Amino acid sequence: MSWAQDRIGRMLARYLEKPATGYEPFTPSNPDALARALKPGDVLLVEGNNHIAGVIKYLTQSTWSHAALYVGPVAGKTENGEPHVLIEAEIGQGVISAPLSKYFKFHTRVCRPVGLSCDDLQKVCRYAIDRIGLAIASDPDP
Repeated sequence: MSWAQDRIGRMLARYLEKPATGYEPFTPSNPDALARALKPGDVLLVEGNNHIAGVIKYLTQSTWSHAALYVGPVAGKTENGEPHVLIEAEIGQGVISAPLSKYFKFHTRVCRPVGLSCDDLQKVCRYAIDRIGLAIASDPDP
């Protein structure tokens, strides 16, 4: 990709990540209840509040615009003393870990996998954790 395309892509990503005005969550999460309910392997669906979230919700006709995988505390990753427990992919950042408090003010839903063994859940979580730091794939150069 040329430097111009890269620069334009980064500018577009910054715009799309900015919060949209007037967002009010339909039902914000109860932080304590959410923290108690989550188990490794759960997917946290989020009703986002930025421009890209609006596009995703419009195109998918869904309330949810973002998903994060709950993996439990990630070794060596904290923010203001709070452990990072989520793995997610963000535009312009790639695969990152985040604390649960990142989504306390948002409308969320928990999706729990059914029929996976404890070993399978551990493998899924380990796989996601091992990808922290990877960039989101872009169009490969020919």
